[in-house]
Amino acid sequence: MSAPQFDIVFRGVREGFDISYVKAQFAALFKLDAVKVERIFKSKRITLKNHVDERVANIFVARLLAIGVLADKVPVVPVSSKAIYVPDNGETSTYAHEMHQPVEFLYGEHIRRIAFTFSGNGFEYFKLWIINVLVCILSAGILYPWAQVRSLRYFYQNTHLDNAEFRYTSNPQKIFLVQFALMFYIACICYAFLISPFYGAVSLIGLLGVLPLYWSKRSTFQQQYSFYCDTAFQQTSNLRDAYAVFLGWPLLAVLSAGVLAPYAVFKIQQYRVQTMSIGGYAFSFSANIKKYFSLLPPLLMAEIITFACVYYRAYIPVGFSVLMIVGLWLLIFVRWRVALVNLQWNAPSTKLGYFVATWGLPDYNKLVINNLLLCLLTLGIYWPWAKVRTAKYKATHLAFFANQRFKKWRKSLE
Repeated sequence: MSAPQFDIVFRGVREGFDISYVKAQFAALFKLDAVKVERIFKSKRITLKNHVDERVANIFVARLLAIGVLADKVPVVPVSSKAIYVPDNGETSTYAHEMHQPVEFLYGEHIRRIAFTFSGNGFEYFKLWIINVLVCILSAGILYPWAQVRSLRYFYQNTHLDNAEFRYTSNPQKIFLVQFALMFYIACICYAFLISPFYGAVSLIGLLGVLPLYWSKRSTFQQQYSFYCDTAFQQTSNLRDAYAVFLGWPLLAVLSAGVLAPYAVFKIQQYRVQTMSIGGYAFSFSANIKKYFSLLPPLLMAEIITFACVYYRAYIPVGFSVLMIVGLWLLIFVRWRVALVNLQWNAPSTKLGYFVATWGLPDYNKLVINNLLLCLLTLGIYWPWAKVRTAKYKATHLAFFANQRFKKWRKSLE
C-alpha cells in the first residue's frame, strides 16, 4: 500500500503579520516576481504543491508558517481507475511548478518546536525574596540594586530553552549609581516645587527630557548582560529614534486622550525588537498595526465610564464608584496585557526561527485574580509564589520554532 499523498493549499496570511513583509518573504523563498506573488495572494485556496508525502508536507507547511503564510495539508484521495495525469496549464500547475526548485531548501529547514520551561518554585524564591526585603529595609533602600539583580538572576537561571539556561550578569554597582543619580534629581524637583512652582515645572520638564535617554541606555545595558548559551544579546540604539519612541509617541498618546496609545505601544515594541540581535542574527518585527488599534474601543469606553463616575460623583456612592473604576481598569489591564504579549512575541522573527505566544484571556485573567486575592489575604506574603506562578505561565505559553540554522548555531557554540 502506497504512502498517503498530500496537496499544499494556500489559505492566506497569518494573523498579526504585515502582508507586505509576508509577500516579500514569500517572493524571496520561492524566487517569484511581484506579479506572480500578487496573483497567488489574491487567489483563494490555490494549490502550491501537488502529491507530496506527509513528511515533506509538514516541512512545507511549517516553513510557510514561519514567514507568515497559512497553508493546509490536504489529503489526496486515491483514484482507483487508471488515468493519465495531465498537468493543468492554469495557475495551480504554473505556480506549483515554479516551486519545485526551493523544495531542496525546505528539506533542510526542519522546523522544531522548542518550548520554554521554568524550573523555579515558590518557596525557593520566597527565601531569596525575604532576604532581599530585609536587606532593603535595613539599608533604607540603598542595597535595592543588589536585591534586584539577585531576583533577575534567579528568574533568568531557571528559564530554559532547548536545555540551555539564560544568564544575567549585571553589575549592581552601575545600577546603583544610575538609580542614585535619578533619585537625587527627583528629590531636587520636589525641593524646587517647594521654592517655586515655576522652578519645579522647569525641573520636571528637564526630567522628561532625560527619561528617554535613561530608558534607552537601561535597555541596552540589560541586553548586554543577558546571555543565552554564553552569547550576549545586543541592542543598537539611536538617540533620535529613542526620543521619538519613548517621549514623542507617549506624549501624543496622552494629548490625544489615549486615541494614539495603540500606535505608541506599537512603535515602542517595534523599536525594541528591531534594535536587538543575538550572535549576529538580528530580529525583525512584522506586527499588523490593526491588531493594536483593536484594543482602542475598550480603552475609550473605560475612559468615558471613569469620567462619568467622577463627574456624577455627587449622585453615585463613593464605594461603588471606586470598585467599578478599579475593576474596570483591571479588566482593561488584563485585556491589553494578553493581547500585547501575544503581539510582542508573535511578530518577531530571526533567521534562526520565530516565536509563538499563546496567552489566553480567561486563563491569564484567572491567574491575575487568584494572585491578587491571595496576596491581599496574606498581606503580601504570597507575592513570591505569585511571581513564580506568573513565570511558569509565561514559559508554558511560549515556544520557539527553530530551523536547521538554529541547530547549527547551537553546535558552533559548544
